[in-house]
Amino acid sequence: MTIATQTFEKLSDSELVWRAQFDAVDFAPLYLRYRDRVLRYCLYRLGDLAEAEDAASAVFMKALAGLAGYRDGASFAPWLFRIAHNEVVDCHKRRFRRPETTLSFAGDLADPLPSPEDEAVTSDSLRRLRALLGTLPPRERAIMELRLTDLTTSEIAAVLAISEANVRTAQSRALVRLRDAMDVHSDPVRSNG
Repeated sequence: MTIATQTFEKLSDSELVWRAQFDAVDFAPLYLRYRDRVLRYCLYRLGDLAEAEDAASAVFMKALAGLAGYRDGASFAPWLFRIAHNEVVDCHKRRFRRPETTLSFAGDLADPLPSPEDEAVTSDSLRRLRALLGTLPPRERAIMELRLTDLTTSEIAAVLAISEANVRTAQSRALVRLRDAMDVHSDPVRSNG
């Protein structure tokens, strides 16, 4: 029942999960489908590449271990990112319960898996984005970081266990805050006055 790597792209998450529940080897296509997004999310949240890689590994180990209990009633992506969210929270707790640090210190880190869009963004813009995200309240920041991993509103709601309306409201507020912060930094009259 093992899936050839060329054909997994044609299968839905549900089909891949069903196969992986019967043969752990068939978890590989799910891993390949989500590894970059999970690693990117962990990197945004933790700001340290080595720690993000460790967290992403733990996420996939927990997902594989918990796959037998997964029920097809929910989409796989929110289920996986809920595990990722919880792993990041655990990583922060392991940092001796220090408060969540801002992402501004991570400005010099290069994204290990650049997408074409990421390559188009200069390192200065990426540093600025991370610094701006670090200024948001925790819920808004979490929503924007999940949005950066291409999750939908309903998937983000499932990950954070909040309503879709709350996701849209918080995202809207975050975008206003980010736009205002960007305007202040780019408009010399506003930033000096």
